[in-house]
Amino acid sequence: FISAFVTAGHIKLMLLHDVRNEDGIKNFFQELHELYLRVALNPFQRAGAPIRSPGFDQRVRAAARKHLS
Repeated sequence: FISAFVTAGHIKLMLLHDVRNEDGIKNFFQELHELYLRVALNPFQRAGAPIRSPGFDQRVRAAARKHLS
């Protein structure tokens, strides 16, 4: 399955998954959007630049384990 989430700021997030879990997917996207906003609002992060933060990656993986397992 492929799920997508589009924010008010036109940020597009996509998720490839095997199991249909609509509530978990919705919660994952909401948490991912909050994590993304924290990084995007950081004055040291350039707009449009790739996010290369091990902390961000760990938090995204933790959210996936929490909501998609």
